[in-house]
Amino acid sequence: MGIHNKHKNRFRLPAAFFALVAAIVVTGLFSSPVSAQNPGLTSAKPKDPIPVPTSDPMLEKKTAYTVAKGPVRKDLVITGELKAAHSIVISAPDIRSSFSTMVTYLAPEGSQIKKGDLIVEFDDSSLISKQSESERTLDEALLNIEKKKMDLEAQRTDLLNSIVQAESQLKQDELYGKISKDLLPANTYQKYQLNLEKSKLSLQKAKEQYDNFLQSYDSQMKLVEINYSQAEINMKQILSDIKLLKVYAPQDGILIYGDNWASNRKIQEGDTLFHGMEVASLPDLSSMQVEGYVYDTEYGSITTDTYCTVFFDALPSFQTGGKIVSLTNVASRKGFATEQKVFHVIVKLDKVDSQIMKPGMTARIDIPVVLAPDALSVPREYLGIDSNGNYYVLAGLNAKEADQQPVMVGAVGDRMVEIVSGVPAGASLLPVF
Repeated sequence: MGIHNKHKNRFRLPAAFFALVAAIVVTGLFSSPVSAQNPGLTSAKPKDPIPVPTSDPMLEKKTAYTVAKGPVRKDLVITGELKAAHSIVISAPDIRSSFSTMVTYLAPEGSQIKKGDLIVEFDDSSLISKQSESERTLDEALLNIEKKKMDLEAQRTDLLNSIVQAESQLKQDELYGKISKDLLPANTYQKYQLNLEKSKLSLQKAKEQYDNFLQSYDSQMKLVEINYSQAEINMKQILSDIKLLKVYAPQDGILIYGDNWASNRKIQEGDTLFHGMEVASLPDLSSMQVEGYVYDTEYGSITTDTYCTVFFDALPSFQTGGKIVSLTNVASRKGFATEQKVFHVIVKLDKVDSQIMKPGMTARIDIPVVLAPDALSVPREYLGIDSNGNYYVLAGLNAKEADQQPVMVGAVGDRMVEIVSGVPAGASLLPVF
């Protein structure tokens, strides 16, 4: 009896095990999750729709979205700088004796400048040296004029003396020449007549020399006076250049330093600048605008007369509207030390508050761009991407009836995405996790 029960219990355990396995298999077949897209298919295949557990309370709270036509927009953000449309620009002076000048003094940037204040000064050491040399040349030229006058006056006196002597000699020879031929030997008479002719010629020659002297007097004086005038002009040019090396404020304002493109920074004391380079400016604060740069990849998205919103990094609580009033047609280099090409954009502001808005502030220009004006579109959270990189949406009013539909997308905006095909207008969609 004991042996019989022992064998009976040994066969009972495997039977119970097989019954448990069979129950698990049957339960698995009937409790396999149903695909959201095809209820007849299981989720074993990777391309089947994502199963939606009915027990997740969060799914029941998701709001369905009805597909409809509308604009697809994207905000294009570019950086810029607050600048004045009208300002007085202080440039490196055009010094005749040098192609470049060094900045030796700059008033503090951003300081309130009063009319007549010294704002920029350049190195004048070389011009001071040239001024001393020019003064010496000018003094020498003046001495040469005085010396020439004295020499010409002495020459004039000598010529007048020659005329007087010739006249005296002529009178004497005229007396001898009047003696009758009968009273003198023939050879003596001829001698007196010959002396008379010589005296007349000598007087005529002396007068001609004096007349020639008088005619050349002015030209000889002008020759030395020209040297003096040239030295005087050189002196005036040097003094004028020295005057250009000190720049005084022509009006009240705020001083803004220019950009040194060679060093990729602001102008500072010690910089050597070429003629025409901007050193600083005094902006008209009432005419401030934002100047920015657009890369070629963004150029086609904006046009003139486009309205935008402008934010300032230094003024987080302030913003203002604006309109693009200028957009260049030709790209240029963004800086002296870079090869990047950009297009220049100017935004006219709707509001300018000169009390808080200062030139040089960094600005962000938010430009709304309409990618598709009237297209079927869905919010981005209602669009998913499967493991193969294909877009899909979940069509249905609730999680239990969700159906994964593949779609083709067009323009992708910041909030909405254009649906080219896959779902019709009026379809209800659920958010994609």
